[in-house]
Amino acid sequence: MRRIACALSAVLTSVAAGVALPPAPAVAVGAADPYVIEVERMALTNFTTSTVNHTWNGATVDDVTYAQGVSGQTSTARTTFAGSDGTYDLITRYNGGTADGVTYELSVNSVPVDSWATLRRWGRDYTDPMNIDTRTSSKVTLKSGDTIELVATSAGEVPRVDRITVQEHVGAPTSTLTIDSPNATLNDGFNWGKNRALAMAFYPGNPMMGHEPEWWRLKNSAHPTVEPGYWGAYTNRESYYNRDVSHQSDGAHALGLDAETFHMMRTFAGDADDPGQKGWPLWAHSSHGAMYYVDGTGFRELPSPFNVMAKAYKQYQWTGNSDWINDPTLSAYYDSTMGPFLTDHEVTWNDANPADEQPVAKKQPGEYSATFFEFANENLVSAADSLGYQYQSMLAYAEVLKARGDGSGSAKWADRARRVRDHFEAKWWDAPNDRYIRGKDADGKGYSSWGHEASFLMMLTGLGDHGPRTSGYLDFIAANDDDLNVEATSYLPEMYYQYNRSAEGWAWLKKLMTGKNNYPEISFLAVGNTIDGMMGVQPDAPHDRVATVSRLTSETPWVEIDHLAVGDNDLKLKHVGTTSSTLTNNSGGTVDWEAQFYGTHATIKVNGTEQPARTKRLYGQTVSYVTVPLASGASVTATAGTSGGDVTAPTAPTGLTASNVTTNSVDLDWTASTDDVGVTGYNIYRGGTLVGTSTGTAFTATGLSPSTSYTFTVKAVDAAQNYSPASDGVAVATVSGGPTVDLSDLTWVAARSDFGTVQKDRSVGLNPLRLNGVTYAKGVGTHADSTITYALNGAYARFRSDVGVDDEVGANATVRFEVWGDGVKLYESAAPMTPSSATQSVDVSVAGVNSLVLKVTDAGDGINSDHADWAGATLVGNAPEPTPLSGLDWTGTPTIGWGTVQKDRSVGLNPLRLNGVTYAKGVGTHADSTITYALNGAYARFRSDVGVDDEVGANATVRFEVWGDGVKLYESAAPMTPSSATQSVDVSVAGVNSLVLKVTDAGDGINSDHADWAGATLVR
Repeated sequence: MRRIACALSAVLTSVAAGVALPPAPAVAVGAADPYVIEVERMALTNFTTSTVNHTWNGATVDDVTYAQGVSGQTSTARTTFAGSDGTYDLITRYNGGTADGVTYELSVNSVPVDSWATLRRWGRDYTDPMNIDTRTSSKVTLKSGDTIELVATSAGEVPRVDRITVQEHVGAPTSTLTIDSPNATLNDGFNWGKNRALAMAFYPGNPMMGHEPEWWRLKNSAHPTVEPGYWGAYTNRESYYNRDVSHQSDGAHALGLDAETFHMMRTFAGDADDPGQKGWPLWAHSSHGAMYYVDGTGFRELPSPFNVMAKAYKQYQWTGNSDWINDPTLSAYYDSTMGPFLTDHEVTWNDANPADEQPVAKKQPGEYSATFFEFANENLVSAADSLGYQYQSMLAYAEVLKARGDGSGSAKWADRARRVRDHFEAKWWDAPNDRYIRGKDADGKGYSSWGHEASFLMMLTGLGDHGPRTSGYLDFIAANDDDLNVEATSYLPEMYYQYNRSAEGWAWLKKLMTGKNNYPEISFLAVGNTIDGMMGVQPDAPHDRVATVSRLTSETPWVEIDHLAVGDNDLKLKHVGTTSSTLTNNSGGTVDWEAQFYGTHATIKVNGTEQPARTKRLYGQTVSYVTVPLASGASVTATAGTSGGDVTAPTAPTGLTASNVTTNSVDLDWTASTDDVGVTGYNIYRGGTLVGTSTGTAFTATGLSPSTSYTFTVKAVDAAQNYSPASDGVAVATVSGGPTVDLSDLTWVAARSDFGTVQKDRSVGLNPLRLNGVTYAKGVGTHADSTITYALNGAYARFRSDVGVDDEVGANATVRFEVWGDGVKLYESAAPMTPSSATQSVDVSVAGVNSLVLKVTDAGDGINSDHADWAGATLVGNAPEPTPLSGLDWTGTPTIGWGTVQKDRSVGLNPLRLNGVTYAKGVGTHADSTITYALNGAYARFRSDVGVDDEVGANATVRFEVWGDGVKLYESAAPMTPSSATQSVDVSVAGVNSLVLKVTDAGDGINSDHADWAGATLVR
């Protein structure tokens, strides 16, 4: 036997039901001593014993003697408990690979205490160690002499049970941190996050632990046992990742998990000087502290070393624990990251002549990514999120050096950090698109389109001008942030709160709290975003200081947090609205409280007595503040009056709807916002792009593509340029320009998968296609790694499909979906998808594409269970060609103030030409002019460019009008002259029978009024 029972000898004799068990040996046992019951040594009914040598890659992993039951029958094992009275966790180790193949019931004195069924495991058979699993039955009361019984009921699979470990119940860590508010969503979400985050700790008897598929790879000789820490990965991975832990650390501190955070961050810091690491922390460690076998060194994302360093310093600010500064491993990591690591990534400093330095870290060959999110075709070498974390780590290093007593070094690095931000402002602004660049490739080409983390993390880390550019960029983020994965969204509340966009911060925090996603990061951030974001807590424990600023909204009129640790102080903080805050020093030494309030206030009342207020800028926002010392037991209320100027944003528009959807336009309507001063207008966004403004509650979005999906949102704005949160989005799919074809009705050129056979209209497991409970009649089922190729030959406009892991697998699968057109990647799922992932929708243009390739990859962790569906996959045919207006005959005789109306040329008989652009098709006329066409309801849109033809150089002033069945559909906003920019007309003519085009003289006579309907077309 490889194990010896520490304190309890189980009975060896097998007895029939109803026969009394022999007494267990009388052994003195301390309640805290764990011990093992070998099930094969219990009293067995319908069990035999079987020894299995479990191997992996030819090496023995474990040599186990099982109590082996009988397929299709019930088997029982019993023993008498001979330990001390107490409360225990009973951990049953068993072997099974079939979902519901065996049901187990554990009882004490015939009273059931737990039951469970086997889960789907992915070993080849029972000899594979991957089929070994555990079940923790928590908080079981046992007394000496109790009978422990395990019953295995087989539904076909052979029961195999190894042992039951009995250990004193410890339970999850606890926290005294509490919240109180009148908002039930906030209270419930915060407490959910608190309890779930605490349950993520690696504590003895944690029922989440013990299910790792390759469990033997969690440890090694240097890391034989579980080490302090908490989950920072998918819940099926008993591990923690440096990006996750860095992000979770603020919430972890609030919950009292300081020792766990310190151990994990120190572990990452210790990786940097290991052979081959070149200053990099490993991407992931197991619960035992070993390199995690799934990812390990495989991901080197450039922001991560800086992120670890910046967040380690933040823990020093929270705790005041000098180990965060002086611990040799951490201290060496800080020096290495700011020294050789920056040098190795092409950073050069020239403090005497900063114009000659290169301050931006760049990805090196062999490293994974310059950013936390990258589109594969861009090949970025530097990115704004990496630069932002570099900036934060440099600020942290300046403070670390100051704490070490190196004042000159501190000043040098603070100045270098300032120069990094200045460099970003000067070199990373895309003026034509009016937004920041999020990444650059090796040739220096900048990318400013929406880039997920690369976009919003630059704001979170404090880059930007903290003025109009930042404000505009935050609008850009808000217009795009609805397509992020759940991990990415967990950063958004803090980012919005940081810039006092509290309504948006609360909207995203509320989504996290109501969604309660099982990804560990979400629970920690439900806590951390409340404290850092909503409550605006800014710790400075090393100097016995704390600052706070309220970011409450009308939905949360007051909030109180109690038992928040800042250094040695236990604090209670209550905000009432945004003008009153109370801080109580429950215990600890005297703490200096900087009570901040947004806006400009001449005075702030402290316990009713007015004190002169000072002002400063916080991420570009003006805050007024006073500093008040609080001794232990003291409580102080600070109150600010009405601030100067309008600082209240309008409410978000509601009820956004879409109507009159055509191939290229849609009418939008919404319910008006309210504002304490007054709404002056609305901004309309298509995805991340501002496409127009309106002073009313309606807008027609034009210039869309047929058969294309869009999302629109609206924001209200007041005279003080306060912007509301975005409305809920409305999704619009423009009218198809051609027929829709089910992909499974086409014949592929080639199809392959690494398991099974690619299937049409069913899964690779030969079941109906099914994602998250939804069954699809059409589609393609496959298995990673898979490549399916279709010859489109330019015949289609759009490819659409839902994608995900088929419901026929319940665990272990991780896949990514890719769509390629003529060798160019058109789509990639943002993150690995698992059986618990929400279904994602693909909708990409394939206009002009000849070869369509659909790929499914294993996301880097092997193809185990990777059943993947292209569910409901369709191709949309190309839109019909628009009809040139000049190809139609007008009705009757057009009226014209001079000359003759012309087709495809100007009234002066020249080619149609506006502002240097020549048009092959269109209508040339002269004010005053009326041209009528009989459409008879056959068309959807009328489009044209309009203006004064280039053949006249002065004097002309005209207005263009479009009428449909007697209703004016369009009028040029102002009189147009030869120097006016060309205007574009795009109006709905759906159902219109009579179309009338008018040109007027704008009230000053018809002299030189040569007017063109240039490129005029009708679209069905």
